[in-house]
Amino acid sequence: MKQLFLTLWSAGLALLAMAQTEWPLYIGTYTGTGSHGIYVAKVDARTGTIRLVDSLAADNPSYLALNKAGNRLYAVTENGGSNPGAASSFMKEEGSGKWVPLNTNPQLTGGDHPCYIAVNKAGTHAVVANYTGGSVSVFPIDFVGALEANSQLIQHRGSSVNAARQEKPHVHSTIFSPNEQYLMVADLGTDFLTAYPFNPNKATAPLDTARALRLQLSPGAGPRHVSFHPKLPIVYVMEELSGKVAVVRFAPQQRQLQVLQTIQSDRVSKQPGSADIHLSPDGKFLYASNRIDANDIAVFAVDARSGQLRFVQSIGTGGIKPRNFTLSPDGKFVLVANQQSNNIVLYHRNAVTGKLSAANQSFSLPSPVCLVFGQ
Repeated sequence: MKQLFLTLWSAGLALLAMAQTEWPLYIGTYTGTGSHGIYVAKVDARTGTIRLVDSLAADNPSYLALNKAGNRLYAVTENGGSNPGAASSFMKEEGSGKWVPLNTNPQLTGGDHPCYIAVNKAGTHAVVANYTGGSVSVFPIDFVGALEANSQLIQHRGSSVNAARQEKPHVHSTIFSPNEQYLMVADLGTDFLTAYPFNPNKATAPLDTARALRLQLSPGAGPRHVSFHPKLPIVYVMEELSGKVAVVRFAPQQRQLQVLQTIQSDRVSKQPGSADIHLSPDGKFLYASNRIDANDIAVFAVDARSGQLRFVQSIGTGGIKPRNFTLSPDGKFVLVANQQSNNIVLYHRNAVTGKLSAANQSFSLPSPVCLVFGQ
């Protein structure tokens, strides 16, 4: 009887996996060019075809984050000045599956032009990067999933060598480490990478500024986004202004952040403007988007022992200004959001070689700048 139960249970799981024919995809945009805000789409798991199913009114929701359960959505409002930067939350209604706002009024971030938001797995905190404000904002999340008022604001100081882009701090991303004991912050304006210890049990100040680890990258590097290796003590840093990827050893037990390698990602632009970076689910390949003159995705193989990179391929993105991209949950597809050409382009991914090939599918949408897969 026990063996029969296990057989039936396994068969049920297999049928459930087969039934997953579509994945939800959430698309953040800039709203100054005709966009409604956040778009909810479905992606065919076999073909990668995108179809829209809903939209949520939002002002410049340029970056999005989902909770672990996939039923709460968080967005920045990338504004500044007299129309201040903010963050908001949405709830997926049970039964109807419709998304509705949780915050009647978005919570102010305390810094201009928030451009990144991350949520911890427990769903207790959201952390925002304020680009023009040069700061990090922490928001507790209540039991319903709504953002509470900002409880901690960390203001960065300093500048670097690029007078046009590094005249002051420009915090560009806030990303939790895999065990969520640290929050990694990339500051484009100061060339610093900072790992803040994170303790969700500290209600008002969960980020420990006194024990933070800091690494100054090469002058003019302009760190933008990072990606943690799933197994190795390595974090990959996309340097926007140099067009390079920095391979950094992250060993907090030894209080160590150390650059092991830098490798060129943008091999075309005289003044690079690289953007996003992601690892394949198995950690064997790294992908990076490059804008300005390149408008391509660079592909790198990851050494299984050292984590260092070897260049494999560059492939055009089928559009202009690839600000953000994502891998499908099964790793079969790469979707690229081309901000300036107003399209999302699909690529097939070879899991053995890591190489991308065009699927000849392009989906039109105004100013897409963030792609997040759901469950």
